[in-house]
Amino acid sequence: MLPLMLVALLATVQFGKYFANLQELAFATRVGAEEAAKTSGLSTMEGDPVPANVVQAVDQQLAAFGVTRRIIVLEHNAGGIPVSLVDPAGAPIPTKLSPVPPGQYVRILITVPKADIMPELLKVFGLHLAWGCKTTTLSTVWAYEK
Repeated sequence: MLPLMLVALLATVQFGKYFANLQELAFATRVGAEEAAKTSGLSTMEGDPVPANVVQAVDQQLAAFGVTRRIIVLEHNAGGIPVSLVDPAGAPIPTKLSPVPPGQYVRILITVPKADIMPELLKVFGLHLAWGCKTTTLSTVWAYEK
């Protein structure tokens, strides 16, 4: 009975920490999207780097809960057609993105390794819940203000 209760307790803590980290990741996308929406002169070349002020805003928020490995994609249509900027350089850009409302927009996508946001408390019992999907990606769309 005790081992079963221990597994249940650790699972509750593990998923609680994961969902709390998801909230932090969602907040980082909002912070990045807001910063991108205020940034004038966004590059219109596919694959160019994400502006430094956006990267800094996202990284500062991610560092608050201990995440350092990430991919940031900034999609925008400030130049008339959708363009994706990426950090770090050469990182893959997602191909299937959901539609956005009409008008000028910015969309921030942050991809992090699932192992960085989900603690492996159940691995002592041979349960690895982060194996099915190696990464987690969240995004936020914001109206472009410049």
